[in-house]
Amino acid sequence: MGGILQALNVNGTFLAQIVDFVLLVLFMRFFVWPPLARAMEQRKQRVRQELADAEAERKRAEAEREAQARALEAARSEAQAIVERAQRTAAEEARSLLDEARAQGERLQRQVREEIAREREAAIAALRNEVAELVLEATGKLLRTRVDAAEDRRLVEDFIASAAGAGVDGGGQG
Repeated sequence: MGGILQALNVNGTFLAQIVDFVLLVLFMRFFVWPPLARAMEQRKQRVRQELADAEAERKRAEAEREAQARALEAARSEAQAIVERAQRTAAEEARSLLDEARAQGERLQRQVREEIAREREAAIAALRNEVAELVLEATGKLLRTRVDAAEDRRLVEDFIASAAGAGVDGGGQG
């Protein structure tokens, strides 16, 4: 074997280095590699756990975001309902005020018509009295004497009443 080693130009130091290397590999295999493998496995498990935790946190955040979106949508719907209710109430109030104003206008028109009718009747009565006075005066001047003022007045009023019944007082024109 010495010849082969000599032919390969291998000396004793090289063999010692090979033996040292094999011993180092065996030492590493039995004493360094197992703790290193355990540490790497623990690290691998920790990374997996952190990934699982991160995924669970992401799902929880997504669920919470969806819950907030639903709550926001519910709030929007409720706000819309409140606005619609307020608009309906305002419209009903406006209709009510308009109806009340119309009713009040109609009442005022009716009162004005009644007042006009009363004034007309008063004017007609005053005109009848005035006509009666004028007729009495004219009759008195024609006769130059008065026989009986009460009897004269009754006759004139009867005449005016019969003339009013025949439409002479102008009541049919108004």
